[in-house]
Amino acid sequence: MYGLKYSARCATSVAACRDASKWLVATTALREENEVHIIEQEEEASDHISCKGVFSHRGEVWDIAASPADEKLFFTVYLDGQSQEAALWEAVDGKLEPKFSSKGKQKNVRKVVWSPDTASDLVALGSADALKLWNLSRDGGAVSSATGAGELENVGAVSWNHLNHNLLCVSCSDSLQCLDLRSMSQTITVEKAHEMGVRDVDFSKTNQNLLASAGDDCHMCVWDLRKAQSPVVKVSNHSHWVWQAKFNPYHEALVVTSSSDSLVQLWHLTEDEEEGRGNEIKSSAELKPHTFEEHEDSVYSVSWSTGDPWTFLSLSYDGRVMCNQVPSSVKYKILL
Repeated sequence: MYGLKYSARCATSVAACRDASKWLVATTALREENEVHIIEQEEEASDHISCKGVFSHRGEVWDIAASPADEKLFFTVYLDGQSQEAALWEAVDGKLEPKFSSKGKQKNVRKVVWSPDTASDLVALGSADALKLWNLSRDGGAVSSATGAGELENVGAVSWNHLNHNLLCVSCSDSLQCLDLRSMSQTITVEKAHEMGVRDVDFSKTNQNLLASAGDDCHMCVWDLRKAQSPVVKVSNHSHWVWQAKFNPYHEALVVTSSSDSLVQLWHLTEDEEEGRGNEIKSSAELKPHTFEEHEDSVYSVSWSTGDPWTFLSLSYDGRVMCNQVPSSVKYKILL
């Protein structure tokens, strides 16, 4: 366990780090100076987390996104007065050096997503009613493309497809909209994907057709975009809003969810080999989660390690950070 001094809402794995389990977590204090922590799972004790650095950050941090190519670079979305801004930082010698800011360029940014193409300098900034692609290598940052006025409403979550770099999904209130980034046009729309607002969307990194979503209706859904009329999985074991649903980056059969009910739940989606149906996704009625109960407050963020396929982190509003592993019984069903 690891504890932050202040309340917190966002955590992300350091995507460029492949030889250790490392994350960024950031605080949302109202009056105190906020902080970004670099933390790492100890190799000797998997449940121990050590701090590798703390950086001061002004404003409440509501989203954080690590560069997939450089461990020192990350974006934050933070409250600056009455507006949410996005900024790119480089962690150097114990300080954060600003590299880019959306201030005066794009209003009320809610989400930042890096392009999965590590050779690209593209990032997507999602505002309340727009999505813009920024090329950071051009003159301090320039918009390369954007959605038109009125095309998106109430953008909440954004996910970039890791296997089809031209495809991006955004949540708009209770619906899902997939965009072709070459034309910034909608390719797939799922109206009323959830009965209430959608809090998170996440593409599988091993299957370009699978998308997970989490909503205020207490449901986690998995969608096959080839037949998106209805979800292939729809489960509701949480008793309050589901804030995040994240696919394991190496195994599409594993999804972890976090909720305001203080629980973290791990879902194993596929059939056991001995049941004779191989890698078929189980019916929703058959799915039973493995539940982690170490938190006492709303769990706003979960994040898989990029250095260890069986490890994930969870963060609750009270600043508690937990590091957990996929149970051996689940792990061996996947491997054997």
